[in-house]
Amino acid sequence: MKFIHIADVHLGVKPDKDKAWAKEREEHSWQAFRDVITKAKEEQVQLLLIAGNLFHRQPLIRELKEVSREFSRIPNTQVALIAGDCDYLGPSSCYQVFTWGENVHFLKEKKISYIEFEELRTRVYGLSYWRREMVRNQYDNLQVKKDGYYNILLARGADRDSTSFRPGIWKNSVFDYMALGYTHKPKQMDEPKLAVSGALQPINCKETGEHGYFMGELGKDGCKADFYPIQYCQYVPMELNVNQDTTEDELKRAVSEQIEKAPAFHFFKIILTGVCPSGLSIDTEDLAGMERVAQVVNQCQPDYDFEKLKLRYQQQILGRYIEALEKMPQNEITKKALCYGVEALLAE
Repeated sequence: MKFIHIADVHLGVKPDKDKAWAKEREEHSWQAFRDVITKAKEEQVQLLLIAGNLFHRQPLIRELKEVSREFSRIPNTQVALIAGDCDYLGPSSCYQVFTWGENVHFLKEKKISYIEFEELRTRVYGLSYWRREMVRNQYDNLQVKKDGYYNILLARGADRDSTSFRPGIWKNSVFDYMALGYTHKPKQMDEPKLAVSGALQPINCKETGEHGYFMGELGKDGCKADFYPIQYCQYVPMELNVNQDTTEDELKRAVSEQIEKAPAFHFFKIILTGVCPSGLSIDTEDLAGMERVAQVVNQCQPDYDFEKLKLRYQQQILGRYIEALEKMPQNEITKKALCYGVEALLAE
């Protein structure tokens, strides 16, 4: 039995709103979803599993109609889906009144239920979110039938204890495959029968790396599933080291050179590290305005000589400020507070 597993499609999301390519990025989630439907048709996939957050927010009727049209392209593929924390089944949700095609099966119950596909000898277990936060440990007492059918779980959560799903309890699970959503980074666990598909496409520049879906097969030899990337957008971190002699022109030239070498679907999150001369800040807005640069994070530290400044301004606010910060526990927060505070006081 061949299946595709997706989650966190986030139809309707609008990434990079302040960028020239914002409209293009807005279409990526829909394009990726349509690609999955096309793949299911080409590969004659028998079961499409959607582990929540098909939409980024509460869907509109017209959006549900568009999704339904896509599902109608694969009438021989059974679709099983649950609602997630973004498109949860609230009282006013359009999910509550929408009528799907015959091949679409929505697990709407507030408790664990299952859909039985007799022709596939498969049951899909799961439950939808009825609010943004789920009651914890919803799956702990789940009873699964053992009668020769394949058993599949649709669930959300893999890493955070605050979710209703705790992966440790499934280590010796009777499920033949566990199709998970919630975290946006794709990964397979210790064994191939448990996978987090991740977001179909990244929804912001924090979500670096590949995104896509899993396609697999259940048979007499067990479960085999492989990850398939979809390459409309991939955010890539670009770390640039800055020193006292680095100029903004050099930084822009280095960024341009790397962008020219990269595939067209790569967008960049630039991270500046190192030191910059005292009193001189790098114009990150100029860098952020470059083509395919989604974000610039400035982690540079000014090369202040705090001992000299403390002696020179020991009877003034600046000197007392440095002394006070140095007495505090030293971590990233106090380091930044020291640098930003000194920079502000010197500018007065």
